[in-house]
Amino acid sequence: MLVLAVDIGLRVSGYCICAADSRQVKLVKEGEIKPPVKSILAKKLFFIHKEISRIIEDYKPKALLLERLYSHYRHPTTVSLLAQVRGVVLVLAEVYGMDSYEYSPTRARKSFLGKGSVKSYQVKKMAENVLGLKLKSKHTADAFSLAVAFSHTLKKKVLEHDWKN
Repeated sequence: MLVLAVDIGLRVSGYCICAADSRQVKLVKEGEIKPPVKSILAKKLFFIHKEISRIIEDYKPKALLLERLYSHYRHPTTVSLLAQVRGVVLVLAEVYGMDSYEYSPTRARKSFLGKGSVKSYQVKKMAENVLGLKLKSKHTADAFSLAVAFSHTLKKKVLEHDWKN
């Protein structure tokens, strides 16, 4: 199953298109969406909308994977801006009939590295080791960790089904 994993950001959103099943995750495409820095918020959101739409139309993924929002209490503005970006992406999933799944950042990282409290550069290093190639950024590596978490969710469902039968 092709999935679109997105590491939400207003300056940079990393994404991965992956072929994921209960056994493995294969990277198909990775990239970053970088709205023009000096644009107003509405133009940045529209830019992200257009880019995600193009990716969905080109690859036709069946599922969208996102991180749950988290923001430090000292930075409430950050979470409100990220929520707007996230809303744009979730609406696109609905428009294109995709299932959407969300994982906390610590769960995605724990699924991938076995420990949830690791830094993005560690996620990137592990993803590069697993894939055998250089990734564009820590944002695309974080997106890849979401695909791994999704794969583990599928594996759990398969095991539960086998156990019941």
